[in-house]
Amino acid sequence: MKNQNIELKDKDAQTQKDIEALQNKNKQMEEKYKLLEKEIKKIYEENLLLKKVPILVGLNNIGATCYMNATLQCLSNTDELTKYFLNKFKYDSNDNNKIISNAYHNVIKNLWNRDNNNKSFSPNEFKEKLSQENPLFAGVTANDSKDLINFLLERFHNELNIKKDNNQNYISNEFNNTDQLNEQRMLNLFANEFKMKYNSIISNLFYGTLETKAQCQICKQIKYNFQIFSFIEFPLEKVNQYCFNSGKRSNYNMLNNKNPDIDLYECFEYNNNLELMTGENQMYCNICNCSCDSLYGSILYSTPNYLIINLNRGRGAVYECNVNFPEQLNLFNYVSFKMGNTVYELYAVICHIGPSSMSGHFIAFCKNRIDKKWYKYNDALVDLCQNPNEYRSGMPYILFYKVLLNS
Repeated sequence: MKNQNIELKDKDAQTQKDIEALQNKNKQMEEKYKLLEKEIKKIYEENLLLKKVPILVGLNNIGATCYMNATLQCLSNTDELTKYFLNKFKYDSNDNNKIISNAYHNVIKNLWNRDNNNKSFSPNEFKEKLSQENPLFAGVTANDSKDLINFLLERFHNELNIKKDNNQNYISNEFNNTDQLNEQRMLNLFANEFKMKYNSIISNLFYGTLETKAQCQICKQIKYNFQIFSFIEFPLEKVNQYCFNSGKRSNYNMLNNKNPDIDLYECFEYNNNLELMTGENQMYCNICNCSCDSLYGSILYSTPNYLIINLNRGRGAVYECNVNFPEQLNLFNYVSFKMGNTVYELYAVICHIGPSSMSGHFIAFCKNRIDKKWYKYNDALVDLCQNPNEYRSGMPYILFYKVLLNS
């Protein structure tokens, strides 16, 4: 009897070992199957990319959020930024130092997920975090795409900047020149400060440098400054007035009820124009030790890989005029430092419909980052543009350009 019990125990132990071995083998097979599934999915994704099959997902309007939806679609079709958030960004829901970046990461995952069978989704989490972090965008009040882009670029940079400065949690976009230092000396100081403080996906893609000069009209000494910019704003009414004053509108019929067309290159000419600063706008000259009239001007010193341009029509009322903007923008004549690429290609446009930038409706036209075709993004609706230049049919408000690397 004792021997039988021992034999039964041995059999039970062997059976248990056999069961464990089968379970381990089954677990290994499951893991291999999951890896195989991932590999098949990866091959399928790569095949769709090779075939240039686009992913087209709209954004539901969740209460006067057309300005937000249009902005998100344009930024999401900014190829290098989206690749970063899809492949390199480290998501951590518990990291309170990356609140907006985490929320944007989730938007990007939904917009570029082929498993998403819905044609649109509601960016509720992003809107909630946005409202918490900036009261300007709280509630269901209509807002401006320009303000949102400025906020997002600054916030993304501050959250993702590798070179953290404990005494600075904002973008220092100007190096103050307290003395009339020479141009090269100021540039070196600015470049050293920039290297010490800025290294993020935003500073690498969107930051350019603006050089300003102010010449004292008494001693003729020049004061130089260099500023970071991530966004260029052109006040269209002032641009048009500059064109009249400089003789560019000499043949225009003033009785015409319609404002004359403005060419985008005229905006850059206006930006580089020298202006006499008097009265309250005088500069303080350290040489003369007093406030003096000055001749002030600015020029793009260096340009970023992605250039965002706001065609400002005024908040109170829309300054109605057509703006002619090229698909390929060559800034060679408007940039001081000509060693970099200065030729850009248009890839997105935000158009505005309505009486002012704070009311009406925003829509986006984007060249899809996969198939490179133009689509109209009208909140939840995404339609292929039958006419490649359909983005010119609306009232252009914000233009998105990317540099042509082979230029």
